[in-house]
Amino acid sequence: MLFDCPHSPESDMSEISIKAVIWKQRRMANLLNVRSCAWALELSLCTFVPALAGTSARAQDVPVPGMEDSCIENLGYVACENMGKPPSAQHLVVIHFAALAISPSTLTAGAAHGANSQSEAEQTALQNCRRNGATDCKILQWAQNSCVSLAVNYPTKQYGFSGTTNNRNAAAEEALAQCRATGGKSCVVITAPCAGDDGRWSAPLPLPTGVQGGKVDPVLVGTWELEVNPGRWIWRITASGTYEFHSEAMDNTPSNAGTLTFGGGRYTLHAITMTWDDAGVYTMQSSDAFLATGKLGTGTWRRIAR
Repeated sequence: MLFDCPHSPESDMSEISIKAVIWKQRRMANLLNVRSCAWALELSLCTFVPALAGTSARAQDVPVPGMEDSCIENLGYVACENMGKPPSAQHLVVIHFAALAISPSTLTAGAAHGANSQSEAEQTALQNCRRNGATDCKILQWAQNSCVSLAVNYPTKQYGFSGTTNNRNAAAEEALAQCRATGGKSCVVITAPCAGDDGRWSAPLPLPTGVQGGKVDPVLVGTWELEVNPGRWIWRITASGTYEFHSEAMDNTPSNAGTLTFGGGRYTLHAITMTWDDAGVYTMQSSDAFLATGKLGTGTWRRIAR
Protein backbone atom coordinates (compact mmCIF):
# COMPACT_ATOMS: atom_id res chain seq x y z
CA MET A 1 0.00 0.00 0.00
CA LEU A 2 1.01 3.62 -0.43
CA PHE A 3 0.71 6.00 2.46
CA ASP A 4 -1.68 8.91 2.30
CA CYS A 5 0.11 12.23 2.36
CA PRO A 6 -1.98 14.58 4.53
CA HIS A 7 -1.58 18.28 3.96
CA SER A 8 -1.11 20.28 7.13
CA PRO A 9 -3.45 23.25 7.70
CA GLU A 10 -2.51 26.75 6.71
CA SER A 11 -0.12 28.27 9.19
CA ASP A 12 -0.72 31.60 10.87
CA MET A 13 0.84 34.51 9.05
CA SER A 14 2.99 35.16 12.10
CA GLU A 15 4.84 31.94 11.36
CA ILE A 16 5.94 33.09 7.93
CA SER A 17 8.68 35.60 7.38
CA ILE A 18 8.08 38.80 5.41
CA LYS A 19 10.30 37.32 2.73
CA ALA A 20 8.04 34.31 2.50
CA VAL A 21 4.97 36.53 2.04
CA ILE A 22 6.62 38.45 -0.79
CA TRP A 23 7.81 35.23 -2.42
CA LYS A 24 4.38 33.64 -2.23
CA GLN A 25 2.70 36.68 -3.77
CA ARG A 26 5.07 36.45 -6.71
CA ARG A 27 4.62 32.71 -7.14
CA MET A 28 0.91 32.20 -6.55
CA ALA A 29 0.11 32.79 -10.20
CA ASN A 30 1.98 29.65 -11.28
CA LEU A 31 2.67 27.51 -8.25
CA LEU A 32 0.26 25.74 -5.93
CA ASN A 33 1.06 26.73 -2.33
CA VAL A 34 1.08 23.39 -0.56
CA ARG A 35 2.20 22.69 2.93
CA SER A 36 4.39 19.86 4.11
CA CYS A 37 3.62 16.49 2.57
CA ALA A 38 5.31 13.70 4.48
CA TRP A 39 4.61 10.08 5.22
CA ALA A 40 5.40 7.37 7.73
CA LEU A 41 8.33 5.27 6.64
CA GLU A 42 7.00 1.86 7.58
CA LEU A 43 8.96 0.65 4.62
CA SER A 44 7.91 -2.97 4.61
CA LEU A 45 4.36 -1.89 3.68
CA CYS A 46 5.27 0.38 0.76
CA THR A 47 5.05 -0.58 -2.88
CA PHE A 48 6.89 0.78 -5.91
CA VAL A 49 7.67 -0.07 -9.48
CA PRO A 50 9.80 2.01 -11.83
CA ALA A 51 8.16 0.61 -14.97
CA LEU A 52 4.58 1.73 -14.38
CA ALA A 53 2.91 3.23 -17.43
CA GLY A 54 1.65 6.80 -17.48
CA THR A 55 1.28 9.75 -19.81
CA SER A 56 0.73 13.43 -19.07
CA ALA A 57 2.37 16.80 -19.12
CA ARG A 58 5.48 17.21 -16.97
CA ALA A 59 5.24 18.87 -13.58
CA GLN A 60 7.86 21.42 -14.60
CA ASP A 61 10.15 22.18 -17.50
CA VAL A 62 13.91 21.88 -17.02
CA PRO A 63 15.76 24.78 -18.72
CA VAL A 64 18.98 22.80 -19.15
CA PRO A 65 18.27 19.04 -19.15
CA GLY A 66 19.72 17.34 -16.08
CA MET A 67 21.26 20.38 -14.39
CA GLU A 68 18.30 21.30 -12.20
CA ASP A 69 17.62 17.67 -11.35
CA SER A 70 21.21 17.15 -10.20
CA CYS A 71 21.04 20.27 -8.04
CA ILE A 72 17.78 19.21 -6.40
CA GLU A 73 19.01 15.67 -5.75
CA ASN A 74 22.02 17.00 -3.83
CA LEU A 75 20.98 20.30 -2.29
CA GLY A 76 17.19 20.37 -2.22
CA TYR A 77 14.64 22.59 -3.92
CA VAL A 78 15.32 25.81 -1.97
CA ALA A 79 19.00 25.88 -2.85
CA CYS A 80 18.15 25.44 -6.53
CA GLU A 81 15.20 27.85 -6.73
CA ASN A 82 17.17 30.58 -8.53
CA MET A 83 19.38 28.33 -10.61
CA GLY A 84 20.01 29.73 -14.09
CA LYS A 85 17.79 32.77 -13.58
CA PRO A 86 18.95 36.38 -14.12
CA PRO A 87 18.92 38.60 -11.01
CA SER A 88 15.69 40.30 -12.13
CA ALA A 89 13.88 36.95 -12.20
CA GLN A 90 15.18 35.48 -8.96
CA HIS A 91 12.90 34.95 -5.99
CA LEU A 92 13.46 35.67 -2.34
CA VAL A 93 14.08 32.39 -0.54
CA VAL A 94 11.35 31.15 1.79
CA ILE A 95 12.37 29.80 5.18
CA HIS A 96 11.32 26.15 5.36
CA PHE A 97 11.74 23.43 7.97
CA ALA A 98 12.23 19.66 8.03
CA ALA A 99 12.17 17.10 10.84
CA LEU A 100 12.86 13.45 11.63
CA ALA A 101 11.08 11.22 14.16
CA ILE A 102 11.53 7.57 15.12
CA SER A 103 10.06 4.87 17.33
CA PRO A 104 13.12 3.26 18.99
CA SER A 105 11.18 0.06 19.74
CA THR A 106 9.96 -0.57 16.20
CA LEU A 107 12.21 1.63 14.01
CA THR A 108 9.09 3.08 12.44
CA ALA A 109 10.13 6.52 11.25
CA GLY A 110 8.40 9.72 10.21
CA ALA A 111 9.74 12.65 8.24
CA ALA A 112 8.55 16.09 7.19
CA HIS A 113 9.81 18.75 4.80
CA GLY A 114 8.55 22.01 3.31
CA ALA A 115 7.00 23.09 6.63
CA ASN A 116 6.58 26.76 7.59
CA SER A 117 7.83 26.36 11.18
CA GLN A 118 9.85 24.05 13.39
CA SER A 119 6.69 23.15 15.30
CA GLU A 120 4.79 22.24 12.13
CA ALA A 121 7.65 20.06 10.89
CA GLU A 122 8.01 18.23 14.21
CA GLN A 123 4.29 17.62 14.62
CA THR A 124 4.02 16.26 11.07
CA ALA A 125 7.00 13.95 11.57
CA LEU A 126 5.55 12.64 14.85
CA GLN A 127 2.12 12.15 13.28
CA ASN A 128 3.59 10.09 10.47
CA CYS A 129 5.73 8.06 12.84
CA ARG A 130 2.65 7.17 14.91
CA ARG A 131 0.51 6.28 11.90
CA ASN A 132 1.34 2.57 12.06
CA GLY A 133 0.71 2.18 15.76
CA ALA A 134 4.05 3.19 17.28
CA THR A 135 3.58 4.70 20.74
CA ASP A 136 7.11 5.83 21.60
CA CYS A 137 7.88 8.16 18.68
CA LYS A 138 10.27 10.98 19.41
CA ILE A 139 11.87 13.82 17.46
CA LEU A 140 15.47 13.18 16.45
CA GLN A 141 16.35 16.33 14.54
CA TRP A 142 14.91 19.39 12.83
CA ALA A 143 16.39 21.64 10.18
CA GLN A 144 15.89 25.16 8.85
CA ASN A 145 16.73 25.55 5.15
CA SER A 146 19.15 22.63 5.42
CA CYS A 147 19.16 18.84 5.15
CA VAL A 148 18.97 15.96 7.65
CA SER A 149 19.09 12.19 7.30
CA LEU A 150 18.25 8.96 9.14
CA ALA A 151 19.91 5.56 8.72
CA VAL A 152 18.72 2.34 10.35
CA ASN A 153 19.99 -1.19 10.91
CA TYR A 154 16.83 -3.27 11.06
CA PRO A 155 18.30 -6.62 12.24
CA THR A 156 19.56 -5.18 15.51
CA LYS A 157 17.28 -2.12 15.77
CA GLN A 158 20.08 0.41 15.69
CA TYR A 159 19.98 3.78 14.00
CA GLY A 160 21.91 6.98 13.45
CA PHE A 161 20.95 10.45 12.31
CA SER A 162 22.79 13.49 11.04
CA GLY A 163 23.13 17.03 12.16
CA THR A 164 21.98 19.76 9.79
CA THR A 165 23.97 20.33 6.61
CA ASN A 166 23.35 22.14 3.32
CA ASN A 167 23.94 18.95 1.32
CA ARG A 168 21.73 15.85 1.14
CA ASN A 169 24.62 13.49 0.46
CA ALA A 170 26.67 14.85 3.37
CA ALA A 171 23.70 14.40 5.71
CA ALA A 172 23.27 10.80 4.53
CA GLU A 173 26.95 9.97 5.01
CA GLU A 174 26.85 11.35 8.55
CA ALA A 175 23.72 9.33 9.38
CA LEU A 176 25.37 6.15 8.05
CA ALA A 177 28.50 6.83 10.10
CA GLN A 178 26.45 7.37 13.26
CA CYS A 179 24.47 4.16 12.63
CA ARG A 180 27.64 2.14 12.08
CA ALA A 181 29.22 3.64 15.19
CA THR A 182 26.47 1.97 17.24
CA GLY A 183 27.56 -1.40 15.84
CA GLY A 184 25.15 -1.58 12.93
CA LYS A 185 26.45 -3.86 10.17
CA SER A 186 23.68 -3.31 7.62
CA CYS A 187 22.84 0.36 8.01
CA VAL A 188 20.68 1.90 5.27
CA VAL A 189 19.64 5.51 4.72
CA ILE A 190 15.83 5.54 4.66
CA THR A 191 15.18 9.27 4.43
CA ALA A 192 17.19 12.42 3.76
CA PRO A 193 14.87 15.42 3.48
CA CYS A 194 16.04 18.95 2.84
CA ALA A 195 13.81 21.59 4.42
CA GLY A 196 13.03 23.20 1.10
CA ASP A 197 12.07 20.01 -0.74
CA ASP A 198 8.75 20.48 -2.48
CA GLY A 199 6.03 19.44 -0.06
CA ARG A 200 3.83 18.11 -2.86
CA TRP A 201 5.93 14.96 -3.19
CA SER A 202 8.58 12.85 -1.50
CA ALA A 203 12.12 14.08 -0.91
CA PRO A 204 14.80 12.43 -3.06
CA LEU A 205 17.22 9.93 -1.52
CA PRO A 206 20.99 9.85 -2.06
CA LEU A 207 22.37 7.03 -4.17
CA PRO A 208 23.31 3.98 -2.06
CA THR A 209 26.92 3.70 -0.90
CA GLY A 210 28.83 0.64 0.26
CA VAL A 211 26.77 -1.75 -1.87
CA GLN A 212 27.53 -3.34 -5.21
CA GLY A 213 24.87 -4.04 -7.76
CA GLY A 214 24.97 -6.08 -10.93
CA LYS A 215 26.08 -5.32 -14.46
CA VAL A 216 24.47 -2.39 -16.24
CA ASP A 217 24.57 -1.75 -19.97
CA PRO A 218 26.46 1.58 -20.29
CA VAL A 219 23.74 3.07 -22.49
CA LEU A 220 21.36 2.91 -19.51
CA VAL A 221 23.58 4.82 -17.09
CA GLY A 222 22.12 8.24 -16.35
CA THR A 223 18.98 9.96 -15.09
CA TRP A 224 15.62 9.12 -16.65
CA GLU A 225 12.07 10.42 -16.34
CA LEU A 226 8.69 8.79 -16.82
CA GLU A 227 5.71 11.09 -17.36
CA VAL A 228 2.88 10.38 -14.95
CA ASN A 229 -0.27 12.31 -14.21
CA PRO A 230 0.23 15.06 -13.12
CA GLY A 231 4.03 15.10 -13.12
CA ARG A 232 6.95 12.75 -13.51
CA TRP A 233 9.00 10.02 -11.85
CA ILE A 234 12.79 10.27 -11.74
CA TRP A 235 15.07 7.20 -11.91
CA ARG A 236 18.86 7.48 -11.51
CA ILE A 237 20.90 4.45 -12.68
CA THR A 238 24.65 4.11 -12.07
CA ALA A 239 27.39 2.08 -13.73
CA SER A 240 27.98 0.26 -10.41
CA GLY A 241 24.46 -1.18 -10.44
CA THR A 242 22.80 1.11 -7.90
CA TYR A 243 19.74 3.30 -8.37
CA GLU A 244 17.60 5.99 -6.74
CA PHE A 245 13.96 6.70 -7.50
CA HIS A 246 11.74 9.59 -6.46
CA SER A 247 8.45 11.04 -7.60
CA GLU A 248 7.72 14.58 -8.71
CA ALA A 249 4.00 13.89 -9.01
CA MET A 250 1.28 14.22 -6.40
CA ASP A 251 0.76 10.46 -6.17
CA ASN A 252 2.18 9.73 -2.69
CA THR A 253 4.82 7.43 -4.21
CA PRO A 254 7.72 6.99 -1.73
CA SER A 255 11.33 7.51 -2.68
CA ASN A 256 13.56 4.43 -2.58
CA ALA A 257 17.01 3.23 -3.57
CA GLY A 258 18.81 -0.07 -4.08
CA THR A 259 20.62 -2.29 -6.56
CA LEU A 260 19.79 -3.54 -10.06
CA THR A 261 21.00 -5.28 -13.21
CA PHE A 262 20.28 -4.03 -16.72
CA GLY A 263 21.35 -5.75 -19.91
CA GLY A 264 20.37 -7.96 -22.80
CA GLY A 265 16.78 -6.76 -22.76
CA ARG A 266 16.13 -7.78 -19.13
CA TYR A 267 16.39 -6.08 -15.77
CA THR A 268 16.11 -6.95 -12.10
CA LEU A 269 15.70 -4.53 -9.21
CA HIS A 270 16.07 -4.89 -5.44
CA ALA A 271 15.23 -2.02 -3.09
CA ILE A 272 17.30 -1.77 0.10
CA THR A 273 15.27 1.06 1.66
CA MET A 274 11.92 -0.74 1.52
CA THR A 275 10.48 -4.13 0.64
CA TRP A 276 10.29 -4.29 -3.14
CA ASP A 277 11.76 -6.50 -5.86
CA ASP A 278 10.98 -6.33 -9.54
CA ALA A 279 12.06 -7.97 -12.78
CA GLY A 280 11.08 -7.32 -16.34
CA VAL A 281 12.07 -6.66 -19.92
CA TYR A 282 13.04 -3.54 -21.80
CA THR A 283 13.62 -2.38 -25.36
CA MET A 284 15.87 0.54 -26.33
CA GLN A 285 13.91 2.89 -28.58
CA SER A 286 16.95 5.15 -28.99
CA SER A 287 20.03 6.03 -26.95
CA ASP A 288 17.82 8.39 -24.95
CA ALA A 289 14.63 6.36 -24.47
CA PHE A 290 13.67 2.82 -23.47
CA LEU A 291 10.38 0.98 -23.04
CA ALA A 292 10.25 -1.14 -19.86
CA THR A 293 7.67 -3.64 -18.69
CA GLY A 294 7.62 -4.74 -15.05
CA LYS A 295 5.22 -6.04 -12.43
CA LEU A 296 2.78 -3.17 -12.67
CA GLY A 297 2.83 -2.25 -16.31
CA THR A 298 4.73 -0.65 -19.18
CA GLY A 299 6.18 2.82 -19.60
CA THR A 300 8.64 4.81 -21.68
CA TRP A 301 11.58 6.30 -19.79
CA ARG A 302 13.37 9.27 -21.40
CA ARG A 303 16.87 10.47 -20.59
CA ILE A 304 17.30 13.85 -18.90
CA ALA A 305 20.97 13.54 -17.89
CA ARG A 306 23.96 11.26 -18.50
